[in-house]
Amino acid sequence: MTLKTDTLGWLLNLQVGLSALCIFLPRKIRLPLWFSVLPLAVAILITRWMAVDHPPMRNLFEAFLWLPPLLTCMTLYSKWRDQTDTSRLDASICFIVAFPLAFVFSATISRLPPVLQSPLFVPHVLGYMISYVLLTRAFALECLKQSAAARENAAWGFAFISLSLALGSYWGNEAWGAYWQWDPKEQWSLATWLIYAAYFHLQHRRKWRVTLLGVGVLFILLTVTWINLSKLFSGMHSYAGV
Repeated sequence: MTLKTDTLGWLLNLQVGLSALCIFLPRKIRLPLWFSVLPLAVAILITRWMAVDHPPMRNLFEAFLWLPPLLTCMTLYSKWRDQTDTSRLDASICFIVAFPLAFVFSATISRLPPVLQSPLFVPHVLGYMISYVLLTRAFALECLKQSAAARENAAWGFAFISLSLALGSYWGNEAWGAYWQWDPKEQWSLATWLIYAAYFHLQHRRKWRVTLLGVGVLFILLTVTWINLSKLFSGMHSYAGV
């Protein structure tokens, strides 16, 4: 664990601190403080984008930079949609994401490989990031017994993960000449999709809802960490490390 001391690093440290504060502060103070994370998160994205000269999605560090602004936008949506305050929940998820960004993941700049220089690069990766946030929120909301909100998040998350999986298959055919290679990342993405497909067939029973949403989040974590980073699972997506 290392402290990043450049401009990007201090912005990331501030993001961690604000997210942590928002978990514990009362609502009246928490909401404006949490919404201040949005311009900060956008500034972080712009700083990284200018440094690497391509959309910051090259690796796990860069992809995770998109999660804090997505979480703040989802808080705004929940407040607009049904006046629900999800700021503490979203700040908690943001802290879990922001901590490794600031102190664990490497911010080393890497050149964008030719295979990623495609118009499908941004929608494919961003679609997965949106789906991961929505599906994580769905599990958390179900644990808090907010089933209607959990189903809505799961439905949108499933739509985005389906779109990203389809885009990835189309892109794979363009880049490697086949729609499906049984690459470890592809297999785990499909397994995650199947878990959430099962959720929609069994959601009439709460025990199944909680279990499948929880297993889905576990599969997401395994896909973006163990499968993505472990040397045991080398494949077509091995370039997408930390």
